[in-house]
Amino acid sequence: MSHEEVAMCLEGKEDAPVSLPKESYQQILEEIVRTELDTDDYTIELSAGSNKGDNYMGVVFRAQAECRRTGKKLSVIAKLPPQSEARRNQFFTRPSFEREISFYTEIYPMMADFQREKGINLEDGTEAFNQIPHCYRTSLVDLEEVIMMGDLKAAGFDMFDRHQEQKYEHFELVMRTLGRFHALSFALKDQHPERIEKFKGMVELFTTREDDGQMDQWFSMLTTRMMDALDREKDPEVYEKVQKAIEGKFMDKVKEQTKGELAEPYAVICHGDCWNNNMLFKHENGIPVDIRLLDWQIARYASPVLDLMYFLFTASTKRLRDQHYETLLNVYHQSLSDFLRRLGSDPEKLFPRTALDEQLRQFGRFGLLMAVMLLPIITTKSEDVPDLEEMAEKMESGADLSAEVDNFRSESTEDIYKEKIVGCCQDMVRLGYI
Repeated sequence: MSHEEVAMCLEGKEDAPVSLPKESYQQILEEIVRTELDTDDYTIELSAGSNKGDNYMGVVFRAQAECRRTGKKLSVIAKLPPQSEARRNQFFTRPSFEREISFYTEIYPMMADFQREKGINLEDGTEAFNQIPHCYRTSLVDLEEVIMMGDLKAAGFDMFDRHQEQKYEHFELVMRTLGRFHALSFALKDQHPERIEKFKGMVELFTTREDDGQMDQWFSMLTTRMMDALDREKDPEVYEKVQKAIEGKFMDKVKEQTKGELAEPYAVICHGDCWNNNMLFKHENGIPVDIRLLDWQIARYASPVLDLMYFLFTASTKRLRDQHYETLLNVYHQSLSDFLRRLGSDPEKLFPRTALDEQLRQFGRFGLLMAVMLLPIITTKSEDVPDLEEMAEKMESGADLSAEVDNFRSESTEDIYKEKIVGCCQDMVRLGYI
């Protein structure tokens, strides 16, 4: 079975029986199974690790292993790159795997060591920042990149249905978690700047395609769709300010917002891709009690506000922001401040609340840019998600993409898209971000 056939099978059916497309992947998986189960006598069953529309930069497998003798089980997630050259190029596969593997093998180990030095119990998620998957193995062999992780679904974590409205408690948990995560960068810069210095130069992956005419065309169509959703007669101020805010090349605006040096002295290592599908929650009685942050392939060094804006303006509704926006910012800053003190640094010196407000004024419009990109995807039903291989081939060939404007659109959810994008634009104006 070719990798493309496997991908199609995986994206269509979560329980489809499949095999890993390359022997190197199978070898790594079996080494993990032998080590973790401490046996050579085991079985492995493979299935899809995600549904269609849940993952755009890779192909995800779930491997469920069991020791025949003891019945002990192990579940592993294998994240592999697409092998289609067009899709690899259009979705910058190689650099994204390099970045995510760097997070698991360099960045988080640095953060974990620092927490241990401070006497923080890394097993205690209420005390430490440990809200990431366990990474067993990685490989950066060209065309055979892989990340093998613990299966969080087996531990009771699930992806929240992006078509449903999240509760306030979900947002509160995300804000607390991001507060602890960002606090680590502030404390490291304060106490061990030499450790974090090398990561300040991380290339912004969004800008690796900044001179691509196809990307310009694609983003032009997305911004046109947004403007079509606004009512110039009923809300002229919003329409005019949004129109002015998006004048020029879309990627130039992203590049400007993601420059770490412009956010100093408050720049931190950011998650970079804070949308619904990169977070798994564990629930008790319908309330989220734990979280894991996934997919670190766009980790960047930039303003901490970028992670907040990315999540709040793609996941929340205007109704929720009207009620809880300031409270959630306070939750985030309190979490960051408390953890900074636990790490031995002074939050009033490193990132006072006035600095957060200043960063919001400077970088808050990033939420609009991400809403333009993500809301079409978030509001498209899984069955309507386009064939990514076919779309990548068209982009690779330089084909006119004007006919692709409806690629990410579901008739039954178009009103939801309009409500969310209009609400985002209204809040960008109300908050003074544009």
